[in-house]
Amino acid sequence: MDDLIDIIKKLGLTTKAARIYLAALELGEASVQQLAQKSKLKRTTLYYILDELIDAGILIPTRTGKKLYYVAEKPSTLLKNTKENIAHFEHSLSLLEERGAYMSNRPRTYFLYGTAGFKQVWDMILDSPEKMYRIITEGENFLDYVREKYILDEIISKKKQLGVSSRQLIRNSAYAKQIVAKDARENRTSRMLPAIYKLPFTEIITDHFVACISSRHANMIFVVENAAFAKMRQSIFEMLWDSVR
Repeated sequence: MDDLIDIIKKLGLTTKAARIYLAALELGEASVQQLAQKSKLKRTTLYYILDELIDAGILIPTRTGKKLYYVAEKPSTLLKNTKENIAHFEHSLSLLEERGAYMSNRPRTYFLYGTAGFKQVWDMILDSPEKMYRIITEGENFLDYVREKYILDEIISKKKQLGVSSRQLIRNSAYAKQIVAKDARENRTSRMLPAIYKLPFTEIITDHFVACISSRHANMIFVVENAAFAKMRQSIFEMLWDSVR
């Protein structure tokens, strides 16, 4: 029962609404009293939820004589309605984004975690219209989050497909030299930083945000979404870049 309720809730229903729909589905045709008994909810609770379900096209009211009953729409109809609502939302998405355009200029800092957070950062980079990003790294700390195969198959492959390039400052090491050797085929230009400098964070700098990624064991990825801050980090990157010609 709980599993079915969770499935129905994914269509946008509350727990109580999902319980009422499931009760109506099992009963076939039911009165308010029968729905209350089956869903184990109070009748007073049902009344305001029933109106919402009817307006959403999930329940259909029907009369037999003077008695009012409710019939549940088929699950396939619920799925069809949900798809139509999603399609309508997608059609209106540009209008909604225009309404919220002012939000993009407001600075925002937030934390991400683990492998999912690491992948989310790269989705942000590669889904943006930017064609170049800067990176300061030791190289190896990426492997704390994902296997090298993921980096090659998902990040580098998509990067090349989209025609995105990068400039990289990487701490000198044997592993760094292996990475730099692949620069040409991975749309990248690199320069080595002296090995004496430790880089516990990898910093990825775009035109609109900066992502800082630590070792997975420190469990910290934070993103600063602010064009002015990104511009400052770009300037620092360029000073370092020029210093290690």
